[in-house]
Amino acid sequence: MLQFIRSKVTSIFVKILFVLLIASFAIWGIGDTIFGSPAGRAAVEVDGDVRVTAVEAAEEFDRSRRRLGIPVTVDQAIQIGLLDQTLQNLTVQSLMVVATNRLGLSASDDQIVQLIHQQFRDSLGQFDRTAYQTFLASNGWTESEFVSRARRDLARNQLLGAVATGSAKTVPDSIVKTLHDYREERRIAAAVRIDAATLPAPDAPDEATLSAYYEENKQDYETPEYRGISWIAVSPQSLAESMEIPEDELRTLFEERRESFNTRGSRTVDQALFPDEAEARTAFERIQAGEDFAAVAEEITGMTAAELDFGEVSRGDLPEGTADAVFAVTEPGTVTEPVESPFGWHLFRIRGAEVSAPATFADVRDELRREIALERAYDEVFERSNALEDALAGGSTLEEAAQSLNIPLNQIPFVARDGSQPAGGIVATLPGEPFLKTAFETETGRQSVLTETRAGTYFILRVDGVEPPRIPELGQIRPRVIADWTTEQRLEQAEDIADAIVSAVSDGTPLSEAAAEHGLEVERLPAITRRGQALPSGWPPAVAGALFEQKAGGASAVSSDQGAAVISLVDVIEGGGDMAAPQDQVRRELAGAVSNDLIELLLADLETRHEVTVNPGAVRQLFTVSEGLQ
Repeated sequence: MLQFIRSKVTSIFVKILFVLLIASFAIWGIGDTIFGSPAGRAAVEVDGDVRVTAVEAAEEFDRSRRRLGIPVTVDQAIQIGLLDQTLQNLTVQSLMVVATNRLGLSASDDQIVQLIHQQFRDSLGQFDRTAYQTFLASNGWTESEFVSRARRDLARNQLLGAVATGSAKTVPDSIVKTLHDYREERRIAAAVRIDAATLPAPDAPDEATLSAYYEENKQDYETPEYRGISWIAVSPQSLAESMEIPEDELRTLFEERRESFNTRGSRTVDQALFPDEAEARTAFERIQAGEDFAAVAEEITGMTAAELDFGEVSRGDLPEGTADAVFAVTEPGTVTEPVESPFGWHLFRIRGAEVSAPATFADVRDELRREIALERAYDEVFERSNALEDALAGGSTLEEAAQSLNIPLNQIPFVARDGSQPAGGIVATLPGEPFLKTAFETETGRQSVLTETRAGTYFILRVDGVEPPRIPELGQIRPRVIADWTTEQRLEQAEDIADAIVSAVSDGTPLSEAAAEHGLEVERLPAITRRGQALPSGWPPAVAGALFEQKAGGASAVSSDQGAAVISLVDVIEGGGDMAAPQDQVRRELAGAVSNDLIELLLADLETRHEVTVNPGAVRQLFTVSEGLQ
């Protein structure tokens, strides 16, 4: 390409063109200086110190727009408030940056490395650089940009964690109990179910009735837009399946990484933390004498059973100086002697133990082969996708490119936006998203650009044809319309029967007698909560709501798309009785609400303390300028 340009520079016409181009760049540069470019303006600024440029805000807005999962233009996204929401989020982030900077909160390099290694692991628990780089590429970030974001987020979490800590202790026990009892109240009902499908079918509708029903509901029969698509896809998974890895190479790699394959020992433990050795020793002696570990720990330290649970840990997860004592024990139920760490004195109760064991080559051979093959397949995917892109750029059709590169050409005549076909069912052989999104954004007869799915598959597609949405004529779907009309008639019958039973009960007829008149029996439902817990399958979900609005002896009718039901309150179990769930969940929810309130107060305080400037016009102008240059 460079040689081609050099050869053409000798042409006087091209020389003139280059002069014009250079002049245009100079004018643009001067224009930015004289008239002001929207790109350099601040979209969000706090105290003049922390600023988000219009370009950065536009990039964040565009990422949010694409994450919607449906095709939305820039103008549409602005109209639905996405730009305002993006700027609001960036304002909150900027305020948090100011607050963390003022308090000197930061994240160390070690914390960043640990975060990245935890988020991007392969099946063997090793750092997966390919996954990491794919994640960066999909978000349009450089590594330094991602690290900067991660450092900012970790510092923010330190601040938010400090604000929210202890919120559970601010929730009064009386409020927890009141809300818990309200939620856990259970009610028992006598009920009659009318299944519409078991009712006699009505006579077939005449033509006038059917036509009227069709006209009233014709929008329900509209077909989706279907598209015919041809595509070429190159996936690392498919390449890896056929890739051969020499046995000696697998053995060499196994020897290099043998230690990482060994089963690491772990312990599942409860931990009680004491301020000094005397209290820890007293607790240990009481436990050795037969008292319960959790009861003793709660009495001395105030830690609840949930707070004592330290979970499954490896040596590296334990506080400094405690690992040897914990891993010296393998018998479940054993409590360690008091052991000191920088945090205080610990007692550990071992609930489970997994002893480390060496791995053999046979144990991990297949996993190693898949890992190496997939790693090499990613390199080959890049090579093949570049070759594909070059072939198409050179004028080849999809068919010609597929043949020359020995890549299968895939075709499907009709597929909807959700992957369904006219005959029913979902197409399972399509590449992952954003394949269908791309297909429905590409014009008929055009090819898409080379696009990568979330799973690392590259594809290029062509839209061969479009069948727009349409409403079929009655004659084309007559059996379906008749079936729908029949179902509606049966549902109305079920509702009429339910209303008749309720009316009879209101007049003093026992529920069992009123139901028997229609050939129905009364069932006794189990105790049900307000949220419908314990409601047997097949009963309308609205039963729970109606039941909790009733007084004893009354009756109510509820409907569903399966029929109708009549319910009558029999008994109320206050607070759920023996079946009540623990109050801990309610306390956690209330504590979470308190935490959210505290965080909102923090943000409100930051807004009053700092000067915040938001300029959505700079972002809108940037998109306007970009569209004007296209």
